[in-house]
Amino acid sequence: MDPCAEEIQRLIGALESLVDGDLAVEQLAACGPAAIPHLREFLLHGRVRSIPQPRMRAVEALALLGAKAVLLEYLTAVKTIPDAQLRMSEEAVENTAARKLSAWPDEEVFEALVGVCRRHLLPGAIESLAKCERPEAIPCFDRALEDDFCRAAAEDGFRKLGLPARPALVFSGVKPLPDSEEETPSSLRRRRSALALLSEIGIDEENWLELRGLLSDPDPEIAVRMAQFAGGTGIPEERSVAAAHLISALPQLPWYLWKDAETALRALAPESAPWITGEIARRSSAPVIRRAADETLRMLLRIQSKIAK
Repeated sequence: MDPCAEEIQRLIGALESLVDGDLAVEQLAACGPAAIPHLREFLLHGRVRSIPQPRMRAVEALALLGAKAVLLEYLTAVKTIPDAQLRMSEEAVENTAARKLSAWPDEEVFEALVGVCRRHLLPGAIESLAKCERPEAIPCFDRALEDDFCRAAAEDGFRKLGLPARPALVFSGVKPLPDSEEETPSSLRRRRSALALLSEIGIDEENWLELRGLLSDPDPEIAVRMAQFAGGTGIPEERSVAAAHLISALPQLPWYLWKDAETALRALAPESAPWITGEIARRSSAPVIRRAADETLRMLLRIQSKIAK
């Protein structure tokens, strides 16, 4: 065997090492293009392991060598891995490959990433698509909002697109799946996320007309977003409905949305004032021990005092 090839094989073996694995990546990259066929063989035809680090290091070495074609070949290859643990391990390798491909933001890579996401959502692929900042990726981002592992990357993709993403987010926000009677938890999380993104990007009058049907949505998080949107309208009746619905949802509201709810109710004044006063009166009639532990009452009293100023 060629001495150079022997050294490359030794270094590929060193990718398994906890101590020398990362150094082997740098040394393989230093070997130049001669290392690419060996790394390709290891990645495409090597045994899938329950520990993904050696194969992830092979991906890193290929990226340092500029082996875009090999990374694309690996990522787009259809893999049948029945064992769940091995499949999860290999997904870590695929995610690494998808992230490394962001170094080549061309049409070939973009189409490959979209194709991968159509088959199976990968956080690394969504992250790389977000960096492309192309509206054609919106369907992938929308599906990814339903996935707990991909949602953050998809939200980043929508933020990068900004206003061009607004129509898709409005449509997603009002579309429960399979329907409003039997909406799945993942669909609800997608709608929450879409509406939260709209609260950052902003909506116009036409968007409000599409969203206003959600004023009676039973989800407390959506009640906050609708109150935020209603605060920008000049229609007293709709502002009042939004305030009333949000106040009724406050006891179920997660703590991380309390500040948003408080800001929204203040922005809905004066329409929110009668509803706040009525709810304060109702809660103040409870026994002292219940009032002392009533976080909602304290919030409403704080909002009332700020509105009165």
